[in-house]
Amino acid sequence: MTVAAEIMTKTVVTVTPDTPLRQVADLLATNRFGGVPVLAPDGTVVGMVTEEDLVTRAAQVHLPRHLDFLGGIVYLENPQSFAAEAEKILALTAREIMDNTVASVSPDTPVETVATRMLAEDLRRLVVLDTERHLLGIITRADIVRMQTTPETFPEGHA
Repeated sequence: MTVAAEIMTKTVVTVTPDTPLRQVADLLATNRFGGVPVLAPDGTVVGMVTEEDLVTRAAQVHLPRHLDFLGGIVYLENPQSFAAEAEKILALTAREIMDNTVASVSPDTPVETVATRMLAEDLRRLVVLDTERHLLGIITRADIVRMQTTPETFPEGHA
């Protein structure tokens, strides 16, 4: 059984929480990455910045719909979602735009579990962490496709 540690990319480009967004965008564009892990000084993964985060930042602000009623404002949608959107649009560093919830697996997770989870949760990447949340590697959908090009996966005549 193939496990995450066998197919993960071990040399991972990362940023720090204080990395300017211009530099993060340049890393993603230059390397054609869809996302980059954010590491704390101790090497633990504290977040992920993705292309989606940067596209959200470039998008037009969606102001919450509201009614003026008896001299007050009645919001028709949650104003907190507007606040979260505004924070991303105004972000200047990775810390301000990153998603703190990082999808991860351990190095001994079977690849079948990794692939199933990626499909079920519509994930493009999973970071591989040790028990102290230190980054060991990253697995993308491309890594799983690449794994399937080996003769062991598709023996001759069974492709």
